[in-house]
Amino acid sequence: MMALLALVVTPGAAGAASGVDPGFSAQARSAGLNGTEARSLQKRVDGYLAKTDGTQVGANKIALTGGGELLLALPGEKRARDLDAPNAGLGAAAYCAYTYVCAYSLPNFEGDEMILYTCGKLNRIYWTGTGSWINNQRSTLYAKFYGSNGVLGWTSPGGYSEDRNAPWGWVWWLSPC
Repeated sequence: MMALLALVVTPGAAGAASGVDPGFSAQARSAGLNGTEARSLQKRVDGYLAKTDGTQVGANKIALTGGGELLLALPGEKRARDLDAPNAGLGAAAYCAYTYVCAYSLPNFEGDEMILYTCGKLNRIYWTGTGSWINNQRSTLYAKFYGSNGVLGWTSPGGYSEDRNAPWGWVWWLSPC
C-alpha cells in the first residue's frame, strides 16, 4: 500500500523510472486520474505509439507525423478531450473545429479522436467496429476513406458532413482531403 501511495504522490520519480514524462503524470493527476487510471491511460498511449510514428505530447495526446493529433478518452469518460484546452470539458463539438476532419473510435463522436488537417496525408485508422466522423471543412473539401490495399473506397460529402455510425472495419486510411 505504501509503495502504491508513493507512486501516486511522487509521479515525477515514478515517471522517470518508467520512461513516462513527469509532466504527463502531473497532467493526468490534474485531470483527476488516480495512479491506476493514469497507468491504464499510459498503456493505451503506448499501444498507439507502437503502431504510429507519432510523439506523445500530453498525458492523452499524440502528435501524428505529417499533421494531426490523436486524443485518447480518459478512463471513465466517453469523449476525448485536450487537457491543455480551456474548454476541455465541452466534448466533440469543441474539438472538430472548422477546417478539420475528426474521426472517433466509437459511435456518436465518442471514444478516442483523430483530428486531421493535412490534405493528401493518409492517416492509418486502427479501429474496427462502428465509429463516427465529422468533416468540418468547407463544402468543396471531401474526406477520403481508403481500404487496406490503399485504394479509395469512399469519399464523404463536402463539409459540413458527419456520420454518427460509421463502419471502421474496412477503413485502413483516412485523408481529410
